[in-house]
Amino acid sequence: MTVSAQSSVVPASSAASSQSPEFARAAMAILVAMVLLIVALTGVLVETTWGHAAGHVEVIPPDPGSVARR
Repeated sequence: MTVSAQSSVVPASSAASSQSPEFARAAMAILVAMVLLIVALTGVLVETTWGHAAGHVEVIPPDPGSVARR
């Protein structure tokens, strides 16, 4: 029986561990991008919905007076 060593065959544990840092880096980049997108969209939502329109004047209702005067 003859046993030959092939240099092109990579053990499964070595192949999995060499891709792990690349996968972790890609996953972290996607996570950071999604968090930044959520923060940016929240900022846009707040800026467009908060506050009064230009030229809008808030009118304060008149003071009804005390209960004793009624």
